[in-house]
Amino acid sequence: MQLDHFLGKQLDDFTIQERIGQGGMATVYRAYQPSVNRSVALKIISLNTTPGEKDEFRSRFAQEAKLIASLEHIHILPIYDYGIVNNEVAYLAMRLLRGGSLGDLLVKDPLPLDRAADIFTQIARGLAYAHSKGVIHRDLKPSNILLDDAGNAYLTDFGLAKLMEGDQQLTRTGNIVGTPIYMSPEQLRGDPIDHRSDIYSMGGVLYHMLVGHPPFEASETNMVSVIYQHLEKQPTPLSQLNPNIPLAVEAVVLRALSKDASDRFDNAGEMADALNLALGRKLSTSSFPAVRVDQPTTRVQRRLHAARRRTLLIAVLLLLALVVVTGAILLATNGQGTFTPRTAVVLDGEQGSSSDAVPTNDEIAAARARLGSSGFIAYVTCNQTSQYHAAQAREIVDFARSYQISARIYDSNTDRYNQLTQIERARADGARGLIICPLDEELLRDPLTSAQSANIPIVFMSASTDGRNYGGVFLAGDDYLMGVEAGRAAGRIIRSEMGGRANVIILDYPDLPHIVARANGMQDGMMEVAPNARVLGRYLGATRQFGAQSVEDLLEAGVEFDVILSINDAGSYGAIDALQAHNVDPSAVIISSVDAEALAREYIQDGYFIRASVDVGRELFSQTAVDTMVKLLAGSTLPETFLVPPGQVVTSETLTEENN
Repeated sequence: MQLDHFLGKQLDDFTIQERIGQGGMATVYRAYQPSVNRSVALKIISLNTTPGEKDEFRSRFAQEAKLIASLEHIHILPIYDYGIVNNEVAYLAMRLLRGGSLGDLLVKDPLPLDRAADIFTQIARGLAYAHSKGVIHRDLKPSNILLDDAGNAYLTDFGLAKLMEGDQQLTRTGNIVGTPIYMSPEQLRGDPIDHRSDIYSMGGVLYHMLVGHPPFEASETNMVSVIYQHLEKQPTPLSQLNPNIPLAVEAVVLRALSKDASDRFDNAGEMADALNLALGRKLSTSSFPAVRVDQPTTRVQRRLHAARRRTLLIAVLLLLALVVVTGAILLATNGQGTFTPRTAVVLDGEQGSSSDAVPTNDEIAAARARLGSSGFIAYVTCNQTSQYHAAQAREIVDFARSYQISARIYDSNTDRYNQLTQIERARADGARGLIICPLDEELLRDPLTSAQSANIPIVFMSASTDGRNYGGVFLAGDDYLMGVEAGRAAGRIIRSEMGGRANVIILDYPDLPHIVARANGMQDGMMEVAPNARVLGRYLGATRQFGAQSVEDLLEAGVEFDVILSINDAGSYGAIDALQAHNVDPSAVIISSVDAEALAREYIQDGYFIRASVDVGRELFSQTAVDTMVKLLAGSTLPETFLVPPGQVVTSETLTEENN
């Protein structure tokens, strides 16, 4: 087997770790970027050309890569960096996704109609945005549509085909650059193209999703046949291949596959809207998701539907009458006698404590009145994979229910781009208040500004990093102090059991400044108590998956360490998974962490790797989040920040005291 000479090599700021994909024009690797402590997908293009051709390519690459990297859309895979090394290889560093590609989903069967429409709508929005910036993709195909763990779709390889144009040494495919199976007739003829060429390719991709194969097929050794069919033949109507496909959907696909570009949709977003309309789905935002609109189809169904609406209307009117009679509504009355909710007043720069957030009975009644019978508050999580965040989600729902308020959970899955989708989804579903565990405040700026304009109150489950509150409030624990206490606990063990010396790794999460502050506190607290300990470096943690991968990489590389400081218990569990897989004795590595979850407490009690964990007061955070949201909905006056005190350091000694 031929060895890959890139594996293990350093390319600029990237250490190449694993080959994860191979295409006709480039190879994709998983690589590690230590300067920002993250893993990336690194696409490498070998420049097997003459010196003059390389100079020409360098110029085109710099121009096109800069343009592609400027595309910032939720459904376009972001490019972090790009460059050319030693005039031999070019690279693009991109966000690393682990959900495979659309091509992987289509290996065996076509997709259900709704799933196909969901994916298509997402990529169509991304494509429409790129077209608005003057960027044509040129090589749309299932393998260039990637998926994250939550199943959200992202377009990648924008402009790569254009970069390769005119260079047979680079492409090794003659004069056609791209994938003929999905290529427009004008592109195959070598004619000038515009954005409608991508519309044709989108039609081919949608055709493939719905029936399980492209509109025209041929063997890899007979591409002339598939090119001829694109130029001269009409595809088989989808309903002949799958009678469950509505004729209206078929019409959308066949219009996109028109030989004449002027007969196609003029906009990818327009095509997505037509598809969803054909499926009876109503788009309530400019992006995913779509909501199916079920229409009563018989006279009996229509009468039942009308009866339900009358019953609901009567119930709502009775509820409103009851609220008015009790006089518990804090609403302002205008000159016409109608009611409008008060807007909360947030005092910039002011701080309060959790005890200040407890709402009065009048505030609870006013919040319920503002939400009405169908309104709810949405909790947009950081993730649901850690016990801490999963428990917090349950607590928020329970505390809201205790006030007779509905709450729903929207899981970001530790994905800052997915969090944008979740906020859009919550608002499309009718959320009237947002509790957010923010992953990237800068990225959230536009949706949060939009929410503020819509008078939607917001509670942030962390302190501000950029000073903007969007009319909402922040909950803040002293992350640095939490870290200091966890670091001191580790330092005491290092001093008493290890002679004051240890090799230490820190599991961090560099995307969140308040978590970085916690990691800083850990290091400072440990060095305060055990100044001779040595920190080997900081590595990605925060989730079980990230913690496991970081520790696995270190063990595989032969790095020797005996102490782990983890910014949360979830990262600790991942570290333990990797240590177990390598048969490391639980007494050989100690872990000090933050969260003090139930499983962590069991490990501490048993002396199984984790020896200490700081209780951050999760339940109080959850209660304070709901309390402050109630006050915001009621139109009260609040400080900008509520401070939630941390709990104790949990050790085997404190657990023994609790049990006694």
